[in-house]
Amino acid sequence: MASSPNSKLLSSMFMPELQRQLADDQSLWPNIKGLFVITVNKRKKPQAKWCLLFQGNQVEPIITMDAEMAKEKAKAARARTVRITIDDSDLVNFVTGGLTGVRAYMSGKIKVRGDLMLAQKLEEVFNKTGGQERALEFLKQNEKEVAAITKAKL
Repeated sequence: MASSPNSKLLSSMFMPELQRQLADDQSLWPNIKGLFVITVNKRKKPQAKWCLLFQGNQVEPIITMDAEMAKEKAKAARARTVRITIDDSDLVNFVTGGLTGVRAYMSGKIKVRGDLMLAQKLEEVFNKTGGQERALEFLKQNEKEVAAITKAKL
């Protein structure tokens, strides 16, 4: 694993894997339009920013750290933007099914700026595509890297 600041984040393992899975299987492409800008915190400090751009089920979703490119493509697609701030560990809990979006929002573990209804669709999309099972399997396959990142959090 690279030794960039983002290599200390579990989300930096998940997001590229999610992009790979979407590229491999068009049936996972959701029929929504939206740009989700996710700021990932660690110890309450921003560490990474991921952009998830969905442009309908006929266009491959984009997951990138290149915010400018994502914003330009979202503008061209007329996609609404939702900004989400979440701690790395809470994002992993969300991805693996241990934390629902509503519970995270109500408890302050996730902050959402923008269209809340669109934000809720992100969870629906993830659940419908078997994201929780895929995420848990990915964690099992990469348990050494996960353990190293988890130890670094302490």
